[in-house]
Amino acid sequence: MKNAKKFFLLLAPYKKQALLALCATLVTNLLGLAFPWAIKLIIDEILSAKNSALLNWVAAGLIIVFSLKFYFGFLREYLFALISENTVLDLRNKLYWHLQRLSVSYVENTPTGRIISGIIGDVESIRKFLFGGAIDFAYSFFTFFFVLSILFFINFKLTLISLIYLPAFSLVFLKLSPRLGQKQAFVRQKYAELTARLNEVFNGIRVVSGFAKEEYEAGWFDSKQKEIVKASLASERLGIFLWMMSEFFSSLGLVTLIWFGAKEVFLGRLSPGALMAFYSYLGMLFFPVIKMVVINNYYQEASAALARIDRVLAEEPGIKETAKTLRPSKIRGDIKFAGVSFAYDNRKAALSGINLEVKEAEVVALAGKSGSGKSTIINLLLRFYEPKEGAIYIDGYDLKELELKYYRSRVAMVLQDDYLFSGTVRENILYGNPGAGMAAVKAAARSANAEEFISSLPRGYDTEIGERGIKLSFGQRQRLSIARAILREPDILILDEATSCVDSETERLIIEEAFRKLMAGRTTFIISHRISSVIYADKIVFIEKGRIVESGSHLELLGQKGSYWRMWLEQTVR
Repeated sequence: MKNAKKFFLLLAPYKKQALLALCATLVTNLLGLAFPWAIKLIIDEILSAKNSALLNWVAAGLIIVFSLKFYFGFLREYLFALISENTVLDLRNKLYWHLQRLSVSYVENTPTGRIISGIIGDVESIRKFLFGGAIDFAYSFFTFFFVLSILFFINFKLTLISLIYLPAFSLVFLKLSPRLGQKQAFVRQKYAELTARLNEVFNGIRVVSGFAKEEYEAGWFDSKQKEIVKASLASERLGIFLWMMSEFFSSLGLVTLIWFGAKEVFLGRLSPGALMAFYSYLGMLFFPVIKMVVINNYYQEASAALARIDRVLAEEPGIKETAKTLRPSKIRGDIKFAGVSFAYDNRKAALSGINLEVKEAEVVALAGKSGSGKSTIINLLLRFYEPKEGAIYIDGYDLKELELKYYRSRVAMVLQDDYLFSGTVRENILYGNPGAGMAAVKAAARSANAEEFISSLPRGYDTEIGERGIKLSFGQRQRLSIARAILREPDILILDEATSCVDSETERLIIEEAFRKLMAGRTTFIISHRISSVIYADKIVFIEKGRIVESGSHLELLGQKGSYWRMWLEQTVR
């Protein structure tokens, strides 16, 4: 019942259309009850008296009834389709937007396949129930109520006799229905696991092929498929059992009707036409009961899906904005870390007591070995996480007070293996600033030293680059990422190991030239464990075990002969 209320709440924005659809369902049901009564008239009144005039009236009436039933039936189906599709659209958008608002850590710690399964599979289960099950339920409910009333009107005693098996079936149904819901939930869980693994395998196909693990992955896929088949068959078996039980009890009811009904005709207490009408109406009564078993399958599956969606929607965003956020007219790029400490999920501190000041348009390099805390500083600067202690200030404002969307719109990133989306070259550059014109796109490409290779592509800026830019070389992907950042015109720039994977010296020089154009006049953070990438920075901050141990220019740090000097020796002296 609790889930039923939740489904009704999903339909709330479309209550006017839903009310109209229910009215159309009501009229359709009433019109559908006319035919068995016409059979009664034909047998009892027309055939026995050979009444042609009444036959004509009945035939004409049935034509009108069927025409009206067609109209209202079409209206009902269309309205329910409109409501259910829009409801699913709303739910999918709500779920997707909520996932976007959740912390980066939630998305990173949840298998991508499970997230996709929720957005697509779980919402689809709800759509199937609302579009298929809910319509049938409304139709079956009205049919059951109206038909039962007519049956009692025709013969009260015969109706009670015909329904003698209904309590037994109801008892079985109520007992087994929760078990069916559990089995449906288990099947959906297995599908989510399979989707998550498939996503990993195809994203890492080069690793799979490079390690010759195709047979292993195929074996895993086969075993997981067999688990799903086993779980699905258990669910289907129970659903089929309920279906066949409903048919069995319905058949027993019809047999009982035939026997007792014929006796009533023999005794003259029931006319042959009334018995035929009663038989037809009883079939119409049992059909909704059978349909409700199918609807229950949809309902159980949709309920399990809704429970999973509710769990996601119950997740609180890790980053919460204050009631009143600030939106400065400009971000200059003066940045200050004041006593910042941070730990991931209550583990060992990733940062301890970070004090760092960066001036407007200053280029600051964060250097240190892997795991020292460089990327954590950037994660906090982007406000993917909140400091456990201390505060971060942007132009004197506490970062927590700034409007997050606006602040991030003034930041651009170029990463070690920057993410490009499937689509065209132009679409990927425009991702940094969707409102820019083609002239600005080309200017950004020129500044990123990307125009030459773009021109050589089959369709230039309209060339499809494949998922994650797989059709391009690493250097080409980096230049597109730089063009995307240039088009964004950021106030704060982050370069995270952006040249560490470039093999060709020429390619590296091309990219570093593009970086110099991008960094001009902007507060820039360079993250690298490679000394050659940071020597031209205005300030180099060397980090060890989450602490700043040295700070200064390249020459100043070499003169101190500390940790930075030792790393420089390791990388330059062979």
